[in-house]
Amino acid sequence: MPIHTVPRRLIAAVAVLGTAAPLLAGCALRSTDPEHDTKLALDHIHGLAVDPATGILFIASHGGIYTLDGLTSGAELDGPVAGNDFDAMGFTFVDGVMYASGHPGKNSPEHFGDQNLGLIRSDDAARTWDNISAAGEADFHDLAVAVSDTNRIYANNYGIVHRSDDGGRTWSEGAGIDAWDITVDPTDPDTVYASTSLGLQISTDGGRTFNLDPDAPRMGRIALFDDGRLVGDSVDGHIVYQAADGQWVTGPEVVGAAQALAVTPDQEVLLVDDRGIQKSTTLTTFELLYRPEPHI
Repeated sequence: MPIHTVPRRLIAAVAVLGTAAPLLAGCALRSTDPEHDTKLALDHIHGLAVDPATGILFIASHGGIYTLDGLTSGAELDGPVAGNDFDAMGFTFVDGVMYASGHPGKNSPEHFGDQNLGLIRSDDAARTWDNISAAGEADFHDLAVAVSDTNRIYANNYGIVHRSDDGGRTWSEGAGIDAWDITVDPTDPDTVYASTSLGLQISTDGGRTFNLDPDAPRMGRIALFDDGRLVGDSVDGHIVYQAADGQWVTGPEVVGAAQALAVTPDQEVLLVDDRGIQKSTTLTTFELLYRPEPHI
């Protein structure tokens, strides 16, 4: 089924996800393009992922994929990778394979085309990318790959959840919901979680239908631990997460609006809010890794 595009809508996710300040102070920076405006690029961070093989943090931003060579004080910020300054609106990284979507930048390769990237894939840590599908047509604001079946990919395209069973080459249209964020159960590729203005919605049939979870808090960004427990940023400004018994626990405060949330391979939680990139190992406090520097 074709991917449909409609005019961009200003939905409630704008208020929830917002924008965060750029993340430069307190880290060393090497840029592959001296004319590239890193401050502006990192005004908008759309996704985070840690490579378990190297410990490198990949940062999907408004102006390309950046890297941090660790999650400790003094880690070096580098990018955009290969000088490619595309706007990575959707981003995910599983088993050494990256998928992204969004819009090409001025230094993007010609095969990216114009306007919308569709789905692109990298097998070499964002140095090169291949077009997979929907080039020029789709701008997926959210992507999620099933860890238990990496050919299963979910994408959110302006209020409709799409599913691919063949690594993103073809797509079927699923439920029409305004998902702010989507993620897939680590053991069941048919179970999909979506944060929405109504609350947490869950699909157990591969995205065809969703049902509201009345017990879950309303969240913006969501992520999953390896054991299937959810963590998210609540709309009242806190990190919330499921305890071992499934009950929801309120954690530290989020300052401003959360832009990105991720769980590392070591089961640490990464958060980007108005303070910068932070890490928590206990979900009682967050350690500020990179302090924001105002963009002028």
